[in-house]
Amino acid sequence: MDALIVAQKIWKDSYLFKTDIHAIIRCGNNNNEAEEVDKEDDENKQISLSPSILLPLPQFHLAYMPMRNRGEIIRLMLEESGCLYDLEIIGFKNWAEAVVVGEDEETTSYKARGDGGIGICNNIKATTPQGKCPVLRNYDGQDIGNDLGQEGAITRYLAKELKLSGTTAIEEAEVDALYCFWFSTMRNNGISHDGEHFSIASLRDAPPTNDRPRYQDVFRLNTLSKADRSLMALGYFEEQLDKSNSGYLLPSGLTYIDFGLFYILFELAEEDNVPDFVRKFNLPKLGLFLESIQNRSKIKDYILSPSRMPRYKRDTDGTSLYTYIEGKGSPRR
Repeated sequence: MDALIVAQKIWKDSYLFKTDIHAIIRCGNNNNEAEEVDKEDDENKQISLSPSILLPLPQFHLAYMPMRNRGEIIRLMLEESGCLYDLEIIGFKNWAEAVVVGEDEETTSYKARGDGGIGICNNIKATTPQGKCPVLRNYDGQDIGNDLGQEGAITRYLAKELKLSGTTAIEEAEVDALYCFWFSTMRNNGISHDGEHFSIASLRDAPPTNDRPRYQDVFRLNTLSKADRSLMALGYFEEQLDKSNSGYLLPSGLTYIDFGLFYILFELAEEDNVPDFVRKFNLPKLGLFLESIQNRSKIKDYILSPSRMPRYKRDTDGTSLYTYIEGKGSPRR
């Protein structure tokens, strides 16, 4: 389905838990375009449209709800790689409830009908390995394929497939350590994007400062405020960028953890959050890093694309409200 039509439907629903869309959009290179190729070149990976026109099959199929969150680091990797992939967008109502599939135009327009027929489909939650998403569908490419669950597993698997996990075993370990740090701090151990260990809401309300505790000096049990813990995480990545001296978190270049850090900083810099965080907290390396990643050609296109899911609103204390709101590169469609 066309990405703009999907985006318009999501914006019309306005609230994550009211979304009933179930659509698949083609993303990446050759999006919505047929490509003329030599028919002897790996025909098993192509769909024939005519004797001379073949459409390449997508390399990956990612399923997630209409939001950024756990799927964003994965999508940023896929977009940067330029590979062709399908994005299956699962509205919450379709995730949680059985879906009636009928002949009427409205239903067929917004439901991805796996069997092309009429009837009742089980809730999509029941089709996933652990009842959670994101999910990488048929990741092993077998006739009866297996789906891969868990954000971390999908991230690491795709990073290796897309050459974004480091160039040696030592670098892979270094990236993994940074990812684990990022997940336990900026991702609040996967529980929330705004919590005890990292909170954009707390940074929005914090006074300007050049002082922050160092993560290496703080004990696991501490009495630091949310703002101090958030600054501590930002400070650690500031130091890492200074140490690597490459513009990325690893000296050798771009890896998947860069995309994790990027999308957190991108949200932090939104106009309704802390757009001046670089000056407010004296984080020049992070400022240069954010500017560099968001201006990479494919990432810049993705930020402006209707295929990117919208943000949602948070309360003043950081609690998710799940109502879609506009953001940089993401106007109401």
